[in-house]
Amino acid sequence: MKLKSLTLILAIALGAQVAFAQQSTTDQTLEFNPHWYVLLQGGASYTIGETAFKDLISPAGALSVGYQFNPALGLRFGATGYQGKGNVVSPLEVYKFNYVQGNVDLTLDLANLIAYNHKRVFNPYIFAGAGLAYAFNNGATNTATYKSYPAYFENWWDKSMISPVGRAGIGANFRLSDAVALVLECNANMLSDKFNSKKVGHPDYQFNALAGLKINLGKTTRPSAKYLADVAAAEAAAAALKAQQDAERAAKLAAEKAAAEKAAAEKAAADKLAAEKAAAEKLAAEMRQVNTFFTINSAVISDEEAAKLVRYIDWLKANPDVKVAIAGHADKGTGNKRINQKLSEQRAAAVKAFLLERGIAEGRIVSVVANGDRVQPFAENDLNRVVISTIE
Repeated sequence: MKLKSLTLILAIALGAQVAFAQQSTTDQTLEFNPHWYVLLQGGASYTIGETAFKDLISPAGALSVGYQFNPALGLRFGATGYQGKGNVVSPLEVYKFNYVQGNVDLTLDLANLIAYNHKRVFNPYIFAGAGLAYAFNNGATNTATYKSYPAYFENWWDKSMISPVGRAGIGANFRLSDAVALVLECNANMLSDKFNSKKVGHPDYQFNALAGLKINLGKTTRPSAKYLADVAAAEAAAAALKAQQDAERAAKLAAEKAAAEKAAAEKAAADKLAAEKAAAEKLAAEMRQVNTFFTINSAVISDEEAAKLVRYIDWLKANPDVKVAIAGHADKGTGNKRINQKLSEQRAAAVKAFLLERGIAEGRIVSVVANGDRVQPFAENDLNRVVISTIE
């Protein structure tokens, strides 16, 4: 019967482990985390006998170390004991003996078997286990009955006794914090018929009522797989969004830069065109009348004036539709009319020849006149030794 019960509890516990492998707490961000714990208990024990209940109560204590595999299933290793009692009926004598018991218990949390909640205050549990008890200091030896009728104690032991133990019990954890719980527990221990030195034809039983503290070693919960997956998905989405935003920002900056460069290039081209147009207009205005000055009584074109004419010729070549009128002059302050007339003719002819020699078609020169000193275009006398070329 005992073996069947243990087998049933083990099957239920193993089923609970599978069921809770993926189960999270009511807080979906957390799930159960396997952990070790320490259990320190104290209370009272009762060894079944033939006298009043109160006469057979003794102090008891327990120290256990356990491991919780999943929300429902745990295994603990512990030591319990201190004192047991027995009695003789007639005359009534109560005697004491000491014992220490090593246990291995399989625990099953009934509340977490239904639904795991790491914040639950009240968690009842059951357990079953086995162990080995070592008894010593047998007080039965000191009773008057033993001294007078030693045969009364058919299972008497002297210095010590070792007995296998089968045990089971119920208890409850009252959560005080994530790390600490108050534990109340009752357990029944089935020992050898020699435990209290009396032979009754069946095992001896001892019951314990204990209270104590359970201290969890390490965290009892951890981030759930769903939560971690959600966090990873959120981080991936955030990273993708940031990458997209960065790409859009980079594309926008590139487009703005390209637009700015295009605008700058267009402005530079427009400015250049405007400058070229202004320069062309200025040059055209300058080329409307080109003055070639000569020295007194000379029709020879100086190097300085030749440079001016070369510039004029380049402009004429760039504007092939423009025609030229040439007018020669002489200053009134020197020579006479005849000499000045001749000089103006020679000067006009020299300018015409200069243009023809450097590629200006003769057909573009519409007129060549010599005004002598009849026309004085400038108020200053010396400036009138000039040939004025104008465009038509």
